[in-house]
Amino acid sequence: MDANMTFRMDSDTKAQMAAICDQIGMTTSTAFNIFAKAFVRAKGMPFPVTLQEQASPITRAQMLTDADRLLTDFSEDYRRMAE
Repeated sequence: MDANMTFRMDSDTKAQMAAICDQIGMTTSTAFNIFAKAFVRAKGMPFPVTLQEQASPITRAQMLTDADRLLTDFSEDYRRMAE
């Protein structure tokens, strides 16, 4: 027996989802069913749900040190290849 579900979604997200589903030849209902089956199979989210840590800023000195190290490594590699 089929069951209906109703829930709220941002209208822009809904429109974007519908457009993508249309491009790949499925309905949004099919996409939600695929997600629901994957959710059941995984016994939770079928993809990782994580917090993104904000990248810490890199100082100019750190960038210059990294660049110097890379250039040194490259020059050593070229010197070895020339031998």
